[in-house]
Amino acid sequence: MKIRASQIIFWLGLMASPALAQKSLTNGAITDDGRLTLEMRSVFDPMPPSGCAPLRIVATNSGEGDTRWDFSFVSQTRTYRQEGDHRSQFILAVPAHSTQSATFLVPMAVKYGDPSGGYWDNNHEFLIEVTAGGASFKKNEYHERADDFPAIAISKGLADANHSKLKDEVEKRSGRTGSSKSFFGSTFAPADLPEDWRGLSGFDFLMISGSEWQMLKPGQQLAVMQWVRFYGKLHVYNANSSATPAGLGLPEGFENNKKDHSMGKLQIIPWDGKSLDAVETVSRYHGMGNRVKELTAEYSYRASGAASEPTWGLLNALGERSFASWQVIVFLVIFGILVGPVNLFVLAPSGRRHRLFVTTPLLSVGASVLMVGVILMQDGVGGAGARLVVIDIEPEEALAYVTQEQVSRTGVLLGGGFEVKQPALIEPLALPDSPWVKLKSNSATQPAQLSQNGSLRSGNFFQSRAEQGQILRTAVSTRARLELKAGLPADAAPEVISALGFTLEELFYVDANGMVWRSSTAVATGKQVKLVKSDAAALRSSLHKLAELSDGAQRSGLSRLMNGTLPRQTFLASAEAAPGFTLDTLSSIRWQEDQVLVLGPLKQQ
Repeated sequence: MKIRASQIIFWLGLMASPALAQKSLTNGAITDDGRLTLEMRSVFDPMPPSGCAPLRIVATNSGEGDTRWDFSFVSQTRTYRQEGDHRSQFILAVPAHSTQSATFLVPMAVKYGDPSGGYWDNNHEFLIEVTAGGASFKKNEYHERADDFPAIAISKGLADANHSKLKDEVEKRSGRTGSSKSFFGSTFAPADLPEDWRGLSGFDFLMISGSEWQMLKPGQQLAVMQWVRFYGKLHVYNANSSATPAGLGLPEGFENNKKDHSMGKLQIIPWDGKSLDAVETVSRYHGMGNRVKELTAEYSYRASGAASEPTWGLLNALGERSFASWQVIVFLVIFGILVGPVNLFVLAPSGRRHRLFVTTPLLSVGASVLMVGVILMQDGVGGAGARLVVIDIEPEEALAYVTQEQVSRTGVLLGGGFEVKQPALIEPLALPDSPWVKLKSNSATQPAQLSQNGSLRSGNFFQSRAEQGQILRTAVSTRARLELKAGLPADAAPEVISALGFTLEELFYVDANGMVWRSSTAVATGKQVKLVKSDAAALRSSLHKLAELSDGAQRSGLSRLMNGTLPRQTFLASAEAAPGFTLDTLSSIRWQEDQVLVLGPLKQQ
């Protein structure tokens, strides 16, 4: 349908400004009679430096015909000569005489490469193009990102009276007074929080007051808690000293106002309800984990010593392979001889130089075909890879939290696009410098240029003749569970019944008294297995082998689980495969090694 006249209204809050501004904008055939109205604003100000940025969209169509809005977003890093981008497309249909709202989870480009500073370091540009019925509007925003401080989301209730002094303290510590890189957190209105955990995926911490937390919708609280289960850290600032975690709507099991929640953490922090101590608050977060550095640096470390192997065990499991650069040199030398002296003096000698117009193209085409043949014979089509899949099954939530680390080495790829059936967060990882690696943590990196359109992913997630790693996260709806048989005598060994849908090769269980049990045989779906006594050392040894395959925040979470007090009434198990939970990406990759760690509560039937 062709739009005759429309008005586009944008709520601008994409940069780090103290307040949101409303502007009316017209472009070309777009006029100002108000038949179509579009409001767009970022939930977080400024947007997060990684993950997804949630944008609130409200579109009103007061005209007679249906309208479809097409949105195109480009998040682009603007480091000098290393511009990476992440493109995404969304659609919103608005019937006549109606208003439609949506929250778009727009992927953010991460700056890979040399971590050193500079004038162009870590600048970010966000481009918007909106089209409806042939009329379009474009806009872009620029801002700098903080690169030496965790990404924090701070609620309006905490920020109103404290944000300025918190920013001043960050500037004081960084020594960059007045720099837009030195800011404390992205502000948000609690009512705007998304009901999808990926809308919080770009942050390390979320700060919110107890009263604001209690006012959140159940779907918003669930999204926050899901984010925590993956890696997030929720800090609830509580002004009511008599309020219990249950009274605040938080899970049980807090000790000293702290609680591990799967791979993330919860903390209740007392405050007076008015003012935050700037020094104490900034100190609480300064130097803490930074997920951007996890993506861009932590997987690229190499161990010290003569071996100098990558610390990421999964990459070591993939093994090494020579890049055979000498073959390319030999090929170029031979080709140079053929296309030069041989071509000039043998194939097209003096008096027959016109043959060069035939022999040179033939030699070039022949050399290209030969090179492709050699590459195909040496590297093959597709690639091989290894994966570590950690599955946290929470039966009471009917969800499984899947974190999948994967690394692959490719030969010749006929295409790099793929489809992901589950709503997942997929992030590339910078790897140790080698001839096979293109995404690195130094200035020799290739920019990450990615694209997302619904469930489709494309760009350079996967490339020919390259080593690449990704970390994938998704929350899977499931009724899979492992149950403890009821009605057994108090002194009897526990018996478990599996409804997981795949076989567990090794199972450990920590009962309510802290006693460790294990299975003596594999635990298949539908089978009842009696456990035998074991000990914490055997459990930690088994978990340690899998934790060594991981890196970054995932390894830290597994290490905390392994070295701390073992959680009661919880099982930990390994498997060779987990169909229905493992995320498939590029179909031409042959995943030669899958390692699966399954954990979660074990409750009675």
